[in-house]
Amino acid sequence: MPDVVLKDVSDGPADTPDRDTRLTLRLSPEVRHSLEWIANERSVSLVEAIRRALGTEKFLMEVSKRKARILIEQPGERLKELVII
Repeated sequence: MPDVVLKDVSDGPADTPDRDTRLTLRLSPEVRHSLEWIANERSVSLVEAIRRALGTEKFLMEVSKRKARILIEQPGERLKELVII
């Protein structure tokens, strides 16, 4: 079985851009635990945690493509740059 399965769950035409897609994921216990931790920390559902994670990843990729720098400042430490590979 593949790790991700996409299924159209709309009743509308296949070319409608706003249709929902059902997604079935196979996650390792470690990834499932991480997802549950994120959802609990943010007090959101697993689905919302995935949406937010995807939004964050998209943002980071867009910033990286523009050659911008993402900096992390922590108290008592030197400024660090987040490098997206």
